[in-house]
Amino acid sequence: MLYFAQVADSEGRAGMQTEEPRRRTARRPPDRKARIVAAASGLFRARGYHNVSLADVAAEVGITAPALYRHFRGKPDLLLHVVDSTVAVVAASVAAAPDLDSYLRAAASQAQDRRGAAVLWQREARHLPEDRRKEQRRALSAVAEGIGELIHADRPELDHAEIQLLAWAALSVFASISWHRTSLPRRRFEELLHRLAHAATHCPLGTGPAAGAEPAPGGYAALAMSRREEILVEAIRLFDERGFQSVSTDDIGEAAGATGPSIYKHFPTKTDLLVAAVVRGGEQRRAGTAQALSLPGAPRETVERLLRSYIDFVLSQRHLIGLLVGELDQLPEKERRGARQAQREYLALWVRLLDEVRPGLDPAEARITVIATLTVIDNAARTGTSGDHPNLAERLSEIGMAMLLT
Repeated sequence: MLYFAQVADSEGRAGMQTEEPRRRTARRPPDRKARIVAAASGLFRARGYHNVSLADVAAEVGITAPALYRHFRGKPDLLLHVVDSTVAVVAASVAAAPDLDSYLRAAASQAQDRRGAAVLWQREARHLPEDRRKEQRRALSAVAEGIGELIHADRPELDHAEIQLLAWAALSVFASISWHRTSLPRRRFEELLHRLAHAATHCPLGTGPAAGAEPAPGGYAALAMSRREEILVEAIRLFDERGFQSVSTDDIGEAAGATGPSIYKHFPTKTDLLVAAVVRGGEQRRAGTAQALSLPGAPRETVERLLRSYIDFVLSQRHLIGLLVGELDQLPEKERRGARQAQREYLALWVRLLDEVRPGLDPAEARITVIATLTVIDNAARTGTSGDHPNLAERLSEIGMAMLLT
């Protein structure tokens, strides 16, 4: 909505035979830039950066596209401001906290008011120019360092790698609600988020069994890959790093050392590459799930095995996880419905098993808990500093079980 003010000459002039007509002029509201950023944030979250035009944003605010250019040079500049403002809010919350629990409680409360914000810095920020993207990553790393300082004050016995892992876990708990619509009454939701983040940051570390061999990064290091496999691996990496719509078949061919005709021999279209990647992800997750459920044991043991199967899957397929998180909307309708249904069934399995461990747990709380736990794992695997953590699988298993049982 636009705001207008009437400007009139209030001074009467002696001797005037006619009265000048009052003129109506538009006064630019002082918060217009902030309103543009807020409107763009909502549209980018809902539709994706490439599916939103500046005209869409202008219409949402109630101004013309030329008026928007008074504030932003173009859509990339607007995206930069959107992402920067989102990260700045999180940074301010950390900076204002006198101690860890104060931060966790404040973040649990604020997360509901900016629900969906994490989509912007996890998915849409990939469309920033590389130098700006690096700046954004540094800003997020600074936020994690700030949370780490609060954790260190509570847990001085932990080393820097452990502290950073827990800091990113806390961020991931609050970010997790950006990716689903399950809700609770506000106070219950706030308390649940606080409990989950507290469980993650206060989880005892190093209490599990001795570490085994970590999965190979990417999951393909030991394979003698065919040309088709090489193309698919590079496509998955590029789709994760840049976003499906920002990657061309020429980009994929160059990365795989293949010519255009060579790609089309294996994948007629870029969309076929995306479909193949999603199908692969679903098959591998199902295989790990089936193995985890095939062994006898108490309900808690089954949950632990299922959690470890997911951790192993994520750590071996880091780029594929990024694609599954951010690019399902780019699938054709049939494949998109199938992928969404598979996700719902996987979540339902988790909720059912968790109910066996914690009988009577509210289903909505169970879903929020499971999604937060899986998001912590996803983000830890894809975050540079956390991804290099020694014994990462064991640490994530400890954090995950602490959250699931809180």
